[in-house]
Amino acid sequence: MPLTVTRRKSSGALTITGTVAGQRIRRRAQSDELTLAREEAAALEADLLRTEWHGERRGVRSFAEAALSYLEAAPRSEHTLSYVGRILRTLGDVRLGEVDQSAANRLRRVMLPVSASEATYLREVVTPLRAILRHAADQRWCDLPRIKTPRTPGGRTRYLLPDEAERLVEAAAPHLRPLLVFLVATGARMAEAVYLDWRDVDLVGARAIFWADRTKSGKRRNATLPPRVIAALANLPHRDGRVFLSPRGPYADRRGAYGGQIKKGWYGALRRAGLDAELTPHDLRHTWASWHYAVHHDLLALKVEGEWSSVTLVERYAHLLPKGHEAAIKRFLGHQTGTDAVVGQATA
Repeated sequence: MPLTVTRRKSSGALTITGTVAGQRIRRRAQSDELTLAREEAAALEADLLRTEWHGERRGVRSFAEAALSYLEAAPRSEHTLSYVGRILRTLGDVRLGEVDQSAANRLRRVMLPVSASEATYLREVVTPLRAILRHAADQRWCDLPRIKTPRTPGGRTRYLLPDEAERLVEAAAPHLRPLLVFLVATGARMAEAVYLDWRDVDLVGARAIFWADRTKSGKRRNATLPPRVIAALANLPHRDGRVFLSPRGPYADRRGAYGGQIKKGWYGALRRAGLDAELTPHDLRHTWASWHYAVHHDLLALKVEGEWSSVTLVERYAHLLPKGHEAAIKRFLGHQTGTDAVVGQATA
């Protein structure tokens, strides 16, 4: 039966009811004016009939449905879950067809402070937004997204020379030293390291596993442990639960902290070691990458082992480290002969 508009006696609200293309409809009209409610009913009926005859129009599904489908399609990192949640709360109940460049601009204004960099906008808004829309496009729910990539100026890539890394470790509090050695020697991100569990460490096989819920890509990754890391972990007094502990126990679950878990101890170690106060824990990953290339001269291997999405992203590490530090790198990692691999990570 065609859709009709009736007024409820109890509330006076106008209600659209009826059955079209086998779908039963009963909903409140958006307007309490009878003429407008009838126009709404006619438009809804025409839309339902068109879908029945020609299939669902692209862009009519909700963005929230697409986001949920994206999150359920594969394991996602904590950062991704956090970004997607904030985007959903900011956009509200909108259709896929309404999510465009203007929506991305609004997300930036609402979600980020005015001082936020282009890189932050790219990481926290554009990248997750595009990922959801591309997933939806693969399901034929919408067209491919057209959201501009912000221009991010190339900043300085900070890293440590082997003797500087040694000074940092020596200047750190005792509970931080094994963690810092681990970060430098494996290229692990902070979230991967501080939440590492002993169940995922094999000291005999010299391997650690980072599970998908802690990696940035949402994929499991293995890390090969060089001799110095094995020795540092073997000397820890416990063998269950979290591998790395603060004096108060497991580190707090700070999503998006980018090293905030060890902030106080980190800056104290920098000060005592006489190192650049602008260095962050994430720069230890840059250190690992620059060391890796200095020894192996293989950008493709660095891309795979460091879990970057393209060779272009790792080109900045080529020739970053001055020549002549290869032997010192191997000594830092505990390779006595200088013939063993520096450190490796490989996707499972």
